[in-house]
Amino acid sequence: MNLIPWLILITVVILGTVGQLSLKYAFQAPKSSNLEQKSSKNLLLSPFFWIWFTSYVIVTILWLLVLRTIPLSQAFPALGLTFALVPLASNRFLGEKVVLSQWFGIAIIITGVILVVQK
Repeated sequence: MNLIPWLILITVVILGTVGQLSLKYAFQAPKSSNLEQKSSKNLLLSPFFWIWFTSYVIVTILWLLVLRTIPLSQAFPALGLTFALVPLASNRFLGEKVVLSQWFGIAIIITGVILVVQK
C-alpha cells in the first residue's frame, strides 16, 4: 500500500474543512448599515472567500490524483470525515456549540469511515 495517496486524501479532507470555515467567515454579515449593496462586494473582497476558492481548486486537483490510485469505494466514504471535522472546527474557531447528539454523530462517522476504508 502506497501511503502518499492516503496522505493526499487526508489533505483533501482538511482543505475541505478549511474551505467550509473560510466560506462561513466570508459570509458573516459586515458591520454596515447598508448590507444589501455591500454584501456582494464585501464577499468578493474578503480574503476568506479567496481562501475558500483556492482551497476548493486545490481540493479538486488533489481529488483527481486520489482517484487515480485509491478505489472509489474507499476514497469517497473517507470524504465523510469532513462532516466530522467541520463541527469540531466550527466549535473551536467559530465558537459554535456541539451538542451531545452531534458528538454521537461524529463518533459514528469516524467509526464508519474506519470500517469502510479497511481492506
